[in-house]
Amino acid sequence: MRASAILLILIVAITAADDIEISGSSSFYYQHSSEDNTWSEIPSEFWRWRLNPVFRIYGIPVVAHLFISSEESMQRQNMNRIYISSSPSASSRDGSVLSWISTIGIGASNPYFTTFTLNAADISGANMAINPGGFYFAAAGGRNRRGVEPDGDDPGEYERNLYAVKTGLGSPFGSHLHLCMLYGKDENGSIIEDSTFRITPSENMVASLDYGSVMFDGAFRIDGEIAGSMFTRDIRSPGIDSDEVPQWLLDFSGANVSSGLGWALDLSSSVRFSENMLSASFRRVGPGFETMGSPYLRNDEISIETSADRYFLNRQISAGLWYRWESDNLLDTKSSTTTGNTYGARVGFAFRDFPKIYLSYSPSYTDLQDSSSTRFETSMISISAHYRHDIAGLDVNSQAAFSIHDNSAGSGSSDYSSTSAVLRETVSLELPVVITGCISTRRTRTGSYPVWTYTGDLRGTWFPSSSLSITLGGYYTTGDDERKRGIVLKGGVPICDFLTANLSGEYVSYSSDIEKDYTNTVGGAGITVIW
Repeated sequence: MRASAILLILIVAITAADDIEISGSSSFYYQHSSEDNTWSEIPSEFWRWRLNPVFRIYGIPVVAHLFISSEESMQRQNMNRIYISSSPSASSRDGSVLSWISTIGIGASNPYFTTFTLNAADISGANMAINPGGFYFAAAGGRNRRGVEPDGDDPGEYERNLYAVKTGLGSPFGSHLHLCMLYGKDENGSIIEDSTFRITPSENMVASLDYGSVMFDGAFRIDGEIAGSMFTRDIRSPGIDSDEVPQWLLDFSGANVSSGLGWALDLSSSVRFSENMLSASFRRVGPGFETMGSPYLRNDEISIETSADRYFLNRQISAGLWYRWESDNLLDTKSSTTTGNTYGARVGFAFRDFPKIYLSYSPSYTDLQDSSSTRFETSMISISAHYRHDIAGLDVNSQAAFSIHDNSAGSGSSDYSSTSAVLRETVSLELPVVITGCISTRRTRTGSYPVWTYTGDLRGTWFPSSSLSITLGGYYTTGDDERKRGIVLKGGVPICDFLTANLSGEYVSYSSDIEKDYTNTVGGAGITVIW
């Protein structure tokens, strides 16, 4: 509850000031299920509270986001979050000090600096960015993850802190040259270690040079980043005893016998002229490159990607081509090498008073070079159509989609294919009621065993007023060895101008020839306040 206390103090302090405008919303939701969903991470009973106030203090916007849930658990990373931020430059006059401040925030956020430094990592702390004139400076730091004690097969996690600084010339959204530094470290002793030593406290330093150039009013753009990293897998390992490395460098970096170095390069460019768009990119991430600030980045990989798009007949027809090549095992240190080639084409038709149609085709080939030299071949075909028209005075929105995904490998015993077709109709009546019906079928095949699945879904939504809606519907799914049916009810009922009650319910009945049958009733209720 520490987060909510901080936000409450902020609200009280701001409310006491002059020239303040306050708006925003808050919602509370509770859900209960009659069955313990052992197959799902969602508990059978939980509640969630959201608070999103917006303050305008002397014309400067301050936005707060608070989320608290009973699903919070010390055996995983934080689900509860609070973040308070402001962008004074959006409302301040040019030349004032406030116009320099692009962003300032405190709490849990995911700031972006560059691809190889800070990119989608959680930071519970503070961040800020200023851009006075042609100078740019940004900083962020705080806890990246909390310590999680080992539990059974779960090895746990050390508490980790991350800090990043980015500075240089120009805005990151235009032409710029920036130097970025990232430092991350696990806190040794933040958890009780078990005797297996399945995890070790690590340390990471990354330095990168980020460049961007925008010319001809944005028609041509080139971006690039080159980065180097040092990653120490165990900060408790013995130090390096070598006369070839200066002692001051060892003391500064904290390197030891478990430390490794790596580098990464990312280049991209795009050009737009007339009705054409061309782009190309190159990325190489060495096997020794590690960054705590970009958790989804894959190392030991090189890739090249190109694409070309073209519009015709006043953008009523669009066409595009793309190609991607990628490979790993750059230093031949692994027992196998994977090389992939993917290319494709797309075309779209958007003529007035006719259905909009989009088609795409994308085959790919992946070669696994090991003792068996296996090739995986995949192809994807998709066709979709959308048409909004009038039938007997009714507004009808028709959508259809068809796709084929085929994957083959080696002897064929692991071949997989999936074919699906979906037809959705939405009819708007004058009552006012919106009726949506959907039928779909899917055929999957693993090896030589096909499985068919058919689904039907019918729902109606009544809008007696602009703030009230009630939805009632049902669905039925049947396959070769399982069946599932359900009834859904949900609605938003306004109590007054600023208060709305939200209700939801679902009944599910499941039967299977190979698994246990079950029925489940889920009910939820919530309330939303807008001011």
